[in-house]
Amino acid sequence: MLLIAAVLAVGAIALGTGGGAPSPRGAAAGGVISRAHVALIERRVEALRGLRFRRPVPVAVVTPAQARRQGLDDFDRSEPAAQQRATEELLTLLGLLPAGSDLRRIQSTVYGEQVAGYYDPRHKRLVLVRGAGVDDVTLAHELTHALEDQYADLRKLASGGGDDESTAQQALVEGSATLVMERYAARWPSATPLGDALSGLTDVTSGTPLPSYIARTLVFPYLQGMGFVQALRDADRGGWALVNVAERARPPRTTAEILQPGRWLRAQQPAAVSLGAVAAALAGGGWRRLTASTLGEEDLAALLSPAVGPLPARELTGGWRGGRYALWRRARLDAPRCAAPCRSRDALALVVRMRDATQAGALGAALRVWSARLPAGSATAVRVEGATVRVALAPDGALAARLTR
Repeated sequence: MLLIAAVLAVGAIALGTGGGAPSPRGAAAGGVISRAHVALIERRVEALRGLRFRRPVPVAVVTPAQARRQGLDDFDRSEPAAQQRATEELLTLLGLLPAGSDLRRIQSTVYGEQVAGYYDPRHKRLVLVRGAGVDDVTLAHELTHALEDQYADLRKLASGGGDDESTAQQALVEGSATLVMERYAARWPSATPLGDALSGLTDVTSGTPLPSYIARTLVFPYLQGMGFVQALRDADRGGWALVNVAERARPPRTTAEILQPGRWLRAQQPAAVSLGAVAAALAGGGWRRLTASTLGEEDLAALLSPAVGPLPARELTGGWRGGRYALWRRARLDAPRCAAPCRSRDALALVVRMRDATQAGALGAALRVWSARLPAGSATAVRVEGATVRVALAPDGALAARLTR
């Protein structure tokens, strides 16, 4: 589910400050950064990251309209229209987005109003938005992406293996750049505090707040990713060798590794989880699957936080071992006379494997609290069997119960 963080963040590699950010030292009129100023920050980033640029990073200057258009193009490339609608249906059904949410419109808002500069891994260039004003700490973040991309292909990271794996790998990439940015801000203080640069991810200049779930997914790769990268550096006595291994050879596969770095250090793999029994129960009934993927620890925490609180949600999900979800529909997604989420035609199944039966029981109880808070229209069922928790939302109670067997 948190793959939405990747597609909302400019192809997974972006950080921007608000349009009102001050122009950086060395910037020319109109917010265009000189090549000499970029080269200065490149040298500083090299010193902080422990790598050297193999070649200079090209710089392109675009208008705000061009930046928004590229952001939407990247979004459409990563998330085709049919998948966008399926994701909207899924997230509204789960209560994570308000009814009527349009992910493409949210992407346009984020990209058009908040991004002042970003690294484009497709064209291997630094892109600056004319007139936006990019602070040096943000340039350091984006140039870290450019530097690491010369050693590890960033386009391959966060591009497959399921939503949870993509989010985890995005957190690795953004966490590394955010840690370098933090160290840069400490060594070369800027006119824009580091906190202001990060808060730009969730504030919009139009005054329209982002849905809390979207804000959470945008922040996760930066803050939790930075904690993960710092943990790898601590294990390496302050070096970058383990981070290099993660980026080039063994990237994390789960958000559980990001939240609990010891899992990555132990090379702990997720448990296999199947929804085959659910698919069999729906066979022959006119159901077709709209979307399915992995269900990670951070997904579970995001789901439970509104019902039980952020800290209890983290405690309840810490024993995660594996998970999957799938959404089926008994009609076309764009069928008339049933506004999204179409609870009378949707069937959703979640399966989670926990460390032991005790943790599964606690998670099951919390999921019952969560399901009781959902809007009326769907029947729900939660079943705990050993270390496995099964949850179903369906048009009627009999079907929901059957999907958890």
